[in-house]
Amino acid sequence: MNESIRSLFPVTQKFIYMNHSAVSPLSKPVRDAMVGITDDVMRNGTGNYDDWYRTYELARTAAARLVNAQAHEIAFMPNTSAAISAIANGLELRAGDNIVSCDVEFPANVYPWMRLKEELGVTLKLARERDGRVDPEEIVSLIDDRTRVLTLSWVQFASGFRSDLARIGKVCRERGVFFMVDAIQGLGALELDVERDSVDAFAADGHKYLLGTEGAALLFVSDRVIDRVKPTVLGWT
Repeated sequence: MNESIRSLFPVTQKFIYMNHSAVSPLSKPVRDAMVGITDDVMRNGTGNYDDWYRTYELARTAAARLVNAQAHEIAFMPNTSAAISAIANGLELRAGDNIVSCDVEFPANVYPWMRLKEELGVTLKLARERDGRVDPEEIVSLIDDRTRVLTLSWVQFASGFRSDLARIGKVCRERGVFFMVDAIQGLGALELDVERDSVDAFAADGHKYLLGTEGAALLFVSDRVIDRVKPTVLGWT
């Protein structure tokens, strides 16, 4: 690693850090930005609100550029669970519909859909992991005429297996199935192109390979499907 970049991460002075799949260490610029805004509020109150807003929009634009999206398709959320729940709760599903996933998903991409099973009577159809892999052909074979959502981790949290999003997304697009991706284990380390990969929505907190802090997540919702997702938690902005 270039020493000028390495020097931005004080953790390297003590550790060979290999836990980014859990929580990454902060860099000096991230720490400085966090301290900077708290100091600004302490000294100036809301006097520099316009500067904060410009920073928010720059971050939104950068996030969109990272995944080949448009800035207005990116929302900020407190974590991956909240972002996935925004999609699960916002889709209009009814008894008899089904959701396709796999049997080794992280709970953040399980519990929001399980709640719909209990409350609405939708069915969860789960492909099985075999030898550390989730076969894309098996998972798309579970799609039928009542499948409304296919939700899957880009990279599985336990095995590290990476799913072929473009292959799965293409089938979802052809069948009119909403393709939701939990991208937290890959975003920042791997290349995601929401157009190429036919991703309708993804969620990803910033505290892994994006090298950010916990409590700041990205939610992407494509213009193509935005009318299918109704906001269920509303705020003044």
